[in-house]
Amino acid sequence: MTSTQRQGRLSDDTDLLELPLSQLIAQCLLVMPGVTSSGRPDAATLSAVRAGVGTLHSVVDMSASSAAAYHREIRETALDAGVIPPLISGNLESGVGYSLGRTGTDLPYPHGIGLADDEDVAYRAALLAAEEARAIGYDWTFSPCIDVVMTDRDPILGVRAFGHGPARTGVLGAAQIRGFRDGGVASTAKHFPGHGDSAVDSHLGLPVIDRSDAEHRDVHVPPFIAAIDAGVSSIMVGHVVLTRHGFDVPASLSHEVNAGWIRRDLGYDGVIISDSLRMAAVAARWSAPESAVLALAAGADVANAKCEADALPVLIEAVRNALDTAVLNPNELRRSAGRLVRMRRELESPASSGDPSTLDSPRTWNDPARSNTVDLSGSIRRQGRSLAVSGDSDLAHRLTRNASDRGIFVRRLAEGERPNSDELLVDVVVPHTAVSDDDARRIELLAESSELLVLNGVVRADTVRRGAGAVIVAPAVDTFGIVSEAAVDAIIDQIDS
Repeated sequence: MTSTQRQGRLSDDTDLLELPLSQLIAQCLLVMPGVTSSGRPDAATLSAVRAGVGTLHSVVDMSASSAAAYHREIRETALDAGVIPPLISGNLESGVGYSLGRTGTDLPYPHGIGLADDEDVAYRAALLAAEEARAIGYDWTFSPCIDVVMTDRDPILGVRAFGHGPARTGVLGAAQIRGFRDGGVASTAKHFPGHGDSAVDSHLGLPVIDRSDAEHRDVHVPPFIAAIDAGVSSIMVGHVVLTRHGFDVPASLSHEVNAGWIRRDLGYDGVIISDSLRMAAVAARWSAPESAVLALAAGADVANAKCEADALPVLIEAVRNALDTAVLNPNELRRSAGRLVRMRRELESPASSGDPSTLDSPRTWNDPARSNTVDLSGSIRRQGRSLAVSGDSDLAHRLTRNASDRGIFVRRLAEGERPNSDELLVDVVVPHTAVSDDDARRIELLAESSELLVLNGVVRADTVRRGAGAVIVAPAVDTFGIVSEAAVDAIIDQIDS
């Protein structure tokens, strides 16, 4: 079999022996693609593709049809070079728009799925996300997030977690894994061994967690067991340190976590990928080449370097040196590439992908369960009144626009402006993911006097002490400021019911 005939379709692990060492190494690395001013892959990206890089993470801020054309050129470049085309990965936590911007269908965040608490809803959302992603050329989504949140001071997960205990988190996560698979996209359960008891954002620092054996076994691991039982394609390991378990490095770089807990204890033989090695939890201590070697040595199949494509040669050289000095075992590297081959096989006969240009204009998620993906406490006394929206957040702006698009007379209030007597005042508040004391005081004051308080977040609406008005808690905005249109529309569903 020639390399051109192979064109990314390796028949078995024997074919891995035919790969040059540099390509075998490259298969186990993930880098970021670059884009020219005309929307095409830049020179560094094309060079990385010709070198056999295993995974390119998502382009951003691009229409669906432009992203599809970009991905086609990537695959054609690989075919012409006689190398395996890279997997195209992305974060599809609320659909393709989470990476690309206003394109395709904005879906509920996982916490919205958790509020609906319906396996069919979880499945439908994942299936739609996968079908749209596949049409654009994605192979692999870094979702679902199946962390069990255990602290009110969680600074990163927020709306990205289902918000249930281990059993229901496992059930909803498994439903989404089935939906992604049926839509032709590989799934990822994250962030093993559980990120839900961290009070530190690993993008900014290293979370050190004091977790007991019982908490680990009974709370954080069961959703991953459910994910494995559902046939999850990959597991992402997070950057958390569990001091009581005897190691002082991030789990992503721990051999005991990767090779021990996941491979040995859980019996998992799918793909293991580290969380992004660019995050400060790792990058503050190790360079990109160092952390890539450490992740692979720990047992990851893919070192999620997430550096620019022009850094690939340096990463390959670092791994090659680690092989030469027996820091890495070439047989383990070959096994990792073999797992990626098996994951690719799952994608060889995807569902019909459709026309990506139909996704260029934003689509509305008109699911019958949409209104159930936000939480309402109290009665909204609209009685035909128009709306006056107070607040200067992106959520407030989107709420105003979407309500107007649905034929509701609505206006945004300037700072200090009061509503007219024939208007329902809607106060919109977007606190930090970990609600600060100042946020809590502001919410408490508004809830006592507001006719309708719309609050972004994950607290239960009936725990917000209110006066005579109503409270909608909507998981609409994540910690990165990305707004889910499905959540905005669900808020309007509740107001307009």
